[in-house]
Amino acid sequence: MSFDQAIRNAFKNYVNFNGRACRSEYWYLVLFYALMSALILTPLWPLGLVLDLAVMLPLLAAACRRLHDTGRSGWYLLVGLAPAVGSIILIIWMCEPGQAGLNQYGAAPGAPYTSAPTHAAAPAAQAGAWKLVGLAGPAQGLIYTLRPNSASNIGRSGSCAVCVGDTAGVSRIHCALRPLAGGVELTDLGSTYGTFLADGQQLPPNFPATLRSGDRFYLGSPNVMFRLERG
Repeated sequence: MSFDQAIRNAFKNYVNFNGRACRSEYWYLVLFYALMSALILTPLWPLGLVLDLAVMLPLLAAACRRLHDTGRSGWYLLVGLAPAVGSIILIIWMCEPGQAGLNQYGAAPGAPYTSAPTHAAAPAAQAGAWKLVGLAGPAQGLIYTLRPNSASNIGRSGSCAVCVGDTAGVSRIHCALRPLAGGVELTDLGSTYGTFLADGQQLPPNFPATLRSGDRFYLGSPNVMFRLERG
């Protein structure tokens, strides 16, 4: 990630403490923060002070996402409060490479969503299994096999069975699918922008609707559309 991309991404995710940040994104932001802080030592110190304060929050958020990239909770930032060694430990962690693919905090920064679906397509021998087909959005063209009698969550979180990454209009854990004998139950899990059937009907939170093969639904907007299939 280039310097200007890192700064734009940091301010785009100004108070976003979810997801992951690569090393270059974090360290370029640290450099930008240092440059802004240096202005305080010049006649432009009022401007430097304002910019310094403006960058502190996105820097904190980026540090949290950087820890996520290494597989650690953002709460590990508190290690920096330990006298002497705390800052050294944090610097070492911030210099570590990120985990490949998905971890519990989401997809690796810059990784294409189509490269590693969390539910692989089922073998052909699993006749009659329910499948979720991505029609629009980050999951377009992907096919996920749903586990019988088990809930599969869809959302931005890397812990979801179907992770759509940092997609606008989709909550961290948006909705759940549960295959049953007569169809698949779709339940909105209190999402911010709602879960809708193809005809535009919005599902009330935590009240499951039963879908059949061929039924479509979307998250937030038709730009994130799925279809259920059996066979």
